[in-house]
Amino acid sequence: MIFIPKTRFTGKNLQSITDLGNCRRVFPSLLSFLVLTYYLSQFYPVMANSPGEKTTGENKQICSNNIEEKHQQMSLLTNRVIEASTWVGDPGLGLKAAIITLGSQLFSNTSITEDTKSSAKSNNKLVTHKIIAQRTVAPLWQKTILPLLNPNPGFQFTNSVNKINTTINGIDLILISGGKPITIHADSRYQLPEIVAKSKTNAVAAVDGTFFSLKFLTSNTMIGPVLSQVSNKFIPGNNGENKKLNGRPLVLISSNAVRYIPFKADKHNTFAGIRQEMADVTDAFVAGAWLVKDGQPLPPSSFKTLFGAEVARHRAFWGVNNFGAPTIGISTKPVTSANLAVILTKAGLKDSVMLDSGASTSLTYKGESLVGYIPRPVPHAVALVSPNLCESS
Repeated sequence: MIFIPKTRFTGKNLQSITDLGNCRRVFPSLLSFLVLTYYLSQFYPVMANSPGEKTTGENKQICSNNIEEKHQQMSLLTNRVIEASTWVGDPGLGLKAAIITLGSQLFSNTSITEDTKSSAKSNNKLVTHKIIAQRTVAPLWQKTILPLLNPNPGFQFTNSVNKINTTINGIDLILISGGKPITIHADSRYQLPEIVAKSKTNAVAAVDGTFFSLKFLTSNTMIGPVLSQVSNKFIPGNNGENKKLNGRPLVLISSNAVRYIPFKADKHNTFAGIRQEMADVTDAFVAGAWLVKDGQPLPPSSFKTLFGAEVARHRAFWGVNNFGAPTIGISTKPVTSANLAVILTKAGLKDSVMLDSGASTSLTYKGESLVGYIPRPVPHAVALVSPNLCESS
């Protein structure tokens, strides 16, 4: 059972939330609720085992390690709240930062995958607890509280970065969600872990990016225009190639949002042109094709201009999930474009686009490659940078 503080969210109180200058009365109750919910969600699986039930030594050690880790996270969070409040001279802003951070920790990666369902057989109480939290508290947070705190409620770039292995429709996937998305345009072609290391971004994870010219082995020439905040340089695409890209998804990234719009060669091959679409754009590139748009998989007919779309290959992709968190990933088994679109919809992707796939398919997490082969070196990557100061590659 979750106990909610007796705070009525009247129109006056909601106004107080949106007005940071008058938020000190509402935020303490809300923060208390989230802290209580957080601890219940972490300690309930441990308390769920009654004295009459057997718990293996291995499980005890896992629970002990998890509890210690959560205590450390709470200590770090408390320090951040104090520091933020001191810096800005307003305790309300510090509490707001704490609430967003707590909510992100609570409800990131809440989609129920097929792996979760199958694991319920071995740990029914734990999974049941998590499913109840996902179906009750998470929707409350996402639909009611978060929009009041997040200036851009469609996106959430404050989550920690987490990796999930899952199998959907017989296809194995590795999904990495959370953090803030950026792109890296390297000066040559490298293996993905080396690209991340050379970028000095401390990115936790990265997937190979968009398509590039194969004319020279050391070329970093991309297909279509590209902008990366790491190099802070906009490079236009080749006019002859650009015309063939019309209608493909142009990916635009800012510090708090992502947009996917149809590429128009006569408009989007200049920095001024893409800034008309997103004034604070920091990264841009043209992806291969839409896979999922507004929560719906794209039909097979939409991939007719994508080379090898109907052939089962290893695939790389990235997008935003239903909770607004950026998500990168790969299929570790060959799959067609249309089947991947259906699978990613089931995996909880709201929007997703195809990246360079086949021999280029690669994924790295905390400095390690996650593919069982040596992929083709690439010059471009989509990376996730964690807001957690203790988390790095």
